[in-house]
Amino acid sequence: MDDDIRELVKAPPAYLFGWPVPLLDEIGGLQRAAYDGRIDLDTWRRRDGELRAGMPPVASVGLVQAMHRRVTEAWREARRGGTDSADAETLLTLMGRLRYLTETAPTDAALFHELLGVTRQLREYSQHDNLNRSFSRRADLIRGWLARSPDYDLTSGLTWATIGRYRWVSTSLGAVPTYVDEARRLALLDPANAQQTEASSGVRGHDGVPPEIAAAETRQAMLYSSFAVLLEATWQRESFDELGDGIAALWNRPATRRLLIELTSAGWPRVYATFDPGHATIATGPTGRRGPVGTPIFQATSQDLSTSPLD
Repeated sequence: MDDDIRELVKAPPAYLFGWPVPLLDEIGGLQRAAYDGRIDLDTWRRRDGELRAGMPPVASVGLVQAMHRRVTEAWREARRGGTDSADAETLLTLMGRLRYLTETAPTDAALFHELLGVTRQLREYSQHDNLNRSFSRRADLIRGWLARSPDYDLTSGLTWATIGRYRWVSTSLGAVPTYVDEARRLALLDPANAQQTEASSGVRGHDGVPPEIAAAETRQAMLYSSFAVLLEATWQRESFDELGDGIAALWNRPATRRLLIELTSAGWPRVYATFDPGHATIATGPTGRRGPVGTPIFQATSQDLSTSPLD
C-alpha cells in the first residue's frame, strides 16, 4: 500500500477533493436506498441533484479516477491478507466516496449499459449460484426503472431510435406502417444492427429473434396482402377493371392511411406512433396498369378524400 493511501486509512479526511465526506456518504446512502428498492429512480435522481447543486465541480475527474484505481488495488491487497481486515473495510468505504464524487444518479443510457452487463453475467452463471441471484434481482430492478424509457426497448434489447427506422416499410402497394413487433423483427435481422443485436441478447433472453417477435411477420403481411392479392387478380382479368380501380382508390385514400397508422400504433412511443414520412401510396388499378408504365392512377394527396364516392 502506498504511503499516501496508508495515511488516508489511518486518518480518514473530512474532505475529499473539496467535498465534505458526510455529503458524499449521504449521496452514497441514496444509491444504496435506490438499489435496495427503498426509493424510486425519480427520487434518487432528484435528491442526488439537490445534494450536488451547492458544490463546486470536481476540478479533475481524471485525478479522482486515478486515485480510485489506486485505492481499489490497495483494497485487493488487503483482501488477500496483506493488511488488517479493518483496513480493507476503510478502503472499501473510501472507494465508494471517490466514486460518488464523479458518478451522479444514472441516466437511462447508464442503466441500460449496466443492464447489458448484468444480463451477460446472468447467462454465464448457474441459476443456483448466489451471485446469479444477486444479478437477477439487480436486472429486475433496472428493467422496472427502464420500463417507461423513451430511449430503450427492453423487448428487443435495442434502442427505440434503431427500431424506429423500421416504422414504415416498402411494399408492392407503397409505404406501409409496421406493427411494433414487426419493426423489432426487422431491426434484429438487419445485418447493420448485428453488433447491437449480439450485445443485447441477454436483455431479450434470446440470441436472435424471439419466437413471439418472429411471428409478427405474418400479422404484418395480413395488413396489406388482401389488397395486393385482389389487385393482382383484377390486373389478370379483363372484366374487373372497375373493381380493381375501386380497390386501388380505397387503398390510396388518406383516411385508409390514417387508419393503418392508428391500427399499428400500439406499443410504439408517441413520437413514432403517429409518425408519417409522407411517402405516397402507389396502389394501381387495372386501368392505370394498362396505361403509361410506372404511373399510378391513384395517389394519396393532402386533400382528404375519405367522403368521396368510389364509383
